[in-house]
Amino acid sequence: MMNVIPIRMGYWGNRIKEPHTIPSKIRGKNGSVSVRLIPAPRGTGIVGAPTIKKVLNLAGIQDCYTNTVGQSRTKGNFLFAVYNALLNIQTYLTPDLWGAPDFGTHPFVEHSKDLKPEQ
Repeated sequence: MMNVIPIRMGYWGNRIKEPHTIPSKIRGKNGSVSVRLIPAPRGTGIVGAPTIKKVLNLAGIQDCYTNTVGQSRTKGNFLFAVYNALLNIQTYLTPDLWGAPDFGTHPFVEHSKDLKPEQ
């Protein structure tokens, strides 16, 4: 069974054309393997091991730098570390997701009739 997760896409530099990379630096860990995905400029491709290239290509990411620490020859842990990194993309709240703030009315305006001295 294959899990399907949403992948947030981002830009490196200016927002020209379609998103092509991940929105920010992200880290995933499983077992002894730790994988760090770093946004890359357009046209760079995926810089990393063939295993990471296959997973990120399936996710739709075109440009990405990678950094791996640990025993990456254990393919199971290596793949799950990349998967966990892709899961962690959803945990970061970036300014484009903030939305418009709702400030309401100022407390002085809201309670002005209570603050007004009686005559």
